[in-house]
Amino acid sequence: MLALNIIDIKNLMNQLLIGNTFDSFEIAETVITTFNTFTIDGKLRRDFFDTDTCDSLDQSGIVYSLWKEIKPYCYSIIRGRRTPLYFKIVFQLPKKKMMKILQSQNSRFSPELVSGMFINLQYKNKELLCTAGLALKTFIPDRSLEQLWDEMVKDFFLKHNIAFHEI
Repeated sequence: MLALNIIDIKNLMNQLLIGNTFDSFEIAETVITTFNTFTIDGKLRRDFFDTDTCDSLDQSGIVYSLWKEIKPYCYSIIRGRRTPLYFKIVFQLPKKKMMKILQSQNSRFSPELVSGMFINLQYKNKELLCTAGLALKTFIPDRSLEQLWDEMVKDFFLKHNIAFHEI
């Protein structure tokens, strides 16, 4: 499991709330504490949508809201003069992108074994921590997929000029 301390919090927050750096990630969960605690469960409620939208969701394999859809709500909660007391954002790599990664490993890892690939951001005590991890459906002693995902997350941060210190 990867753990990173984000050095330039302001830069990451700008990319998170104003830029589009994280827009293509799905949101598994978001918790923001300011004057209240706000919780967003990112799972889409299919019974809310019409039949055409449900069919489109089925074809795309999307189960969770994308960050770009949730971001305006989070921005409205976070913005202001005072820094939040706490927040946690759990990003999940969309299933199609996860499948590409798994396929690039020459079928070493069966897609049925991997539930998700995650990036977690947690802000508390004026520090921003990022952890990355996998959700597996069964125990796998081989840690090479986890190491690959950790490297991909670090590369993603470097590509977007997000400074970090590995813990």
